[in-house]
Amino acid sequence: MYKLTDFELNKTEFRFKKDVYPLAKINRFRVKKLSVLDNFWQILFWILLFSGSVWLGISQLEESPLWLKIVVASLTIVGFVFGLTRCAKYALQIEFRHIDETGDQWVNVAKSYSATDNKLFMQQVQIWKDWSR
Repeated sequence: MYKLTDFELNKTEFRFKKDVYPLAKINRFRVKKLSVLDNFWQILFWILLFSGSVWLGISQLEESPLWLKIVVASLTIVGFVFGLTRCAKYALQIEFRHIDETGDQWVNVAKSYSATDNKLFMQQVQIWKDWSR
């Protein structure tokens, strides 16, 4: 869980812990509610971590013993469920103006699955709106 002291906004920059973003390059702040699709790569990582080596060990699925198929399926399901529980639900994002041809891009500053952190993220958006007026 994040604390209010993890965020700092002054005349020239926005800080989150040790990350620093110059205000001159920030267009907007927002809080995004993340979906399963937004967390796809993280879920895939956990599935591969739990069951990837066993899948690699099976040369042909049809010829594998039943117990090995059950182990692979179980580990895949456990990895999927674990990945779902570790997914972030909320992200504090800034629209950042890059100096090269990349252009404007939404950058995740912080992610969390806690409703308390979501309130803190919303508070940071409001502070920035008040500051930018």
